Amino acid sequence: MGGIGKTTLARQVFNHEMVKNHFDGVAWVCISQQFTRKYVWHTILQKLSPQHDEYRNANMTEEELQDKLFRQLEIGNSLIVLDDIWKEEDWDIIKPVFPSKTGWKVLLTSRNEKVALHADPTCATFKPKCLTIENSWILFRRIAFPIKDTSKFKVNAEMEEMGKQMIKHCGGLPLAVKVLGGLLAAQCTFHEWKRINENIRSHIVGGTTFNDINISSVYHVLNLSFEELPVYLKHCFLYLAHFPEDFPINVGVLSYYWAGEGIQRPRYYDGATIREVADEYIKELVKRNMVISGRDARTSRFETCHLHDMMREVCLLKAEEENFVHIVDKRLPTKSQSPCKSRRIAVHQLDETYHPKGEMNPKLRSLLFFSLVVEGWMPSDLLFTRLQLLRALDLSRTQFEGGNLPSSIGKLIHLRYLSLYQALVTHLPSSMRNLKQLLYLNLCVDARSPIYMPNFLKEMRELTYLSFPFLIHDKVKMELGNLVNLETLENFSTEHVRVRDLQNMTRLRALSICIRGGCTVKTLSSSLRDLRHLENLTIYDFHVHAPTKDEEGFVLDSVHLQHLNLTLYMPRLPDEQYFPSHLTTISLCECRLVEDPMPILEKLLNLYDVSLFSQSFCGRRMVCSGGGFPRLQNLMICGIEEWEEWIVEEGSMPLLHFLFISCCPKFKELPDGLRFITSLQELNIDTSLKEKLSRGGEEYYKVQHIPLVRFQ
Repeated sequence: MGGIGKTTLARQVFNHEMVKNHFDGVAWVCISQQFTRKYVWHTILQKLSPQHDEYRNANMTEEELQDKLFRQLEIGNSLIVLDDIWKEEDWDIIKPVFPSKTGWKVLLTSRNEKVALHADPTCATFKPKCLTIENSWILFRRIAFPIKDTSKFKVNAEMEEMGKQMIKHCGGLPLAVKVLGGLLAAQCTFHEWKRINENIRSHIVGGTTFNDINISSVYHVLNLSFEELPVYLKHCFLYLAHFPEDFPINVGVLSYYWAGEGIQRPRYYDGATIREVADEYIKELVKRNMVISGRDARTSRFETCHLHDMMREVCLLKAEEENFVHIVDKRLPTKSQSPCKSRRIAVHQLDETYHPKGEMNPKLRSLLFFSLVVEGWMPSDLLFTRLQLLRALDLSRTQFEGGNLPSSIGKLIHLRYLSLYQALVTHLPSSMRNLKQLLYLNLCVDARSPIYMPNFLKEMRELTYLSFPFLIHDKVKMELGNLVNLETLENFSTEHVRVRDLQNMTRLRALSICIRGGCTVKTLSSSLRDLRHLENLTIYDFHVHAPTKDEEGFVLDSVHLQHLNLTLYMPRLPDEQYFPSHLTTISLCECRLVEDPMPILEKLLNLYDVSLFSQSFCGRRMVCSGGGFPRLQNLMICGIEEWEEWIVEEGSMPLLHFLFISCCPKFKELPDGLRFITSLQELNIDTSLKEKLSRGGEEYYKVQHIPLVRFQ
């Protein structure tokens, strides 16, 4: 039974401190109905060994993945969670990677008990029970009723009685109870509750006792949650039908899909950015328990979201009823109904015989690719010629003949969203200057060779998001001074664009910039001075050179800057007064600092997250003073090759929650002061210190208060 709480319970086990402390590595992977073995193995390998960058390579063969993962499971003590396995044969497809005798354990969830017994006839099975009527009511009350009555929402005895009658139709399924609670929480009056109660009762045939799960009544409750949405939220919810099962939906990208569609926003969102509006939409859907998401602790935003299986079924059913989107997936049975009525197509997986010509509605509004496109299939010139009403076009990972994007793409004058992320493209046509309505443009193509692009970006004055390629042909020069609406600018290169063009982009919230072509940090600092809304800044320069005095003391005075990432040669940090006062996260890499950075960083009072990566510091000693880092919660130190000694004074980092130390070969001893940081919940450290820090070891007293200690 879906929605009964299997995944929730498994997640609680997976996240329990005792469980994580017992295993050297843990991995969670969702098994969709159309999963591939390669994806599952690759995900497990990445989760078990996140420090190995080479394991992120998606081009590894199945044989390579099996060999690496098999050896990893042989030597390690690992927990693997396989969430939502549907069929017995699914386990047979995955299992060749598991050694016969080791310390690994598998926890799987399934709607079918036979799956677990097929995997291991002696396994311990657990069947979550439906909620009792009493517990259903407690859960419902927590969601549907505010903490106290307000002028807009007053709970009376009749409303409580109606609530108790309605939860009977949820059959004790936590998901249905939460969705019903979220639905009624959005309705403030007795009359609205009465209307919804009568709606539910009118669709139920015969009587309903609480313990008799009538699946049709449960789905009616879920359907009703959709029907009661405002029109703009219905459109937002239906758009989620584009995405594959268990796909982590990037809310930032989703916000531009929605904006590209022209979803009408309520007046009270006037003046808000595209991303701010999307966050509010997701917030509303989360409150109604129709979408699963949580705010990121560092950004305070919804970064990803996804749908529960049962809500996804509702979403797909409603999308099909309205011909909202057509899914192209060679793994799914083809339907006789012609997809030409649909004005949206989502491509999940193609085969070599796919020819889109017959499936394309000339009035198509969106065409989105979500997975690797098979070799040999290429979007044609004819494709763009036929689809001149497109508003959203995602060509991620596609390839084009000769690496040339067809010039006919310039005919798509209504485009609001265009992505060529990781596409095999080496030449962009000048006709792209016609795409003047674009809000979102991702040109971060496959970086096998430099890309040539004419100077067309200056025509796209509506752009709010722009991502450049990593490699651009030497002769390319572009003008961006007209792009005054930009809010996000990624991979900006001072070699190809004048740095002073940044001065006009006063709406920028996020900027990543590569310093090349003789530009100095001082020049960059002066161009950033007027970007008062800048929140996220990344600067990288991979060329080591002798910095000038100006570069050693550059000033970052963007008043709203919260996140700073620096990958550049900078032997000395500016004094703390030259850093933005609201800075919450900082990441340093390849700086080759000759002085301990901690005395400066610990005085930045709002720092929440600090990361010191490869060669950020070249000294041997770091000191964290008492009272320093008053709000720091996460500290990562990785690849500091000369670092030997760390002193932590009592009172330093009083809120530290997570500490990660890796690939520091000369670092042999944790500081004695670590025992004073009672807030510390998790320590990840190299296995070279395992003997000292394990129970009975000479330095165990330093870490015995930490609930989770993991050795990498």
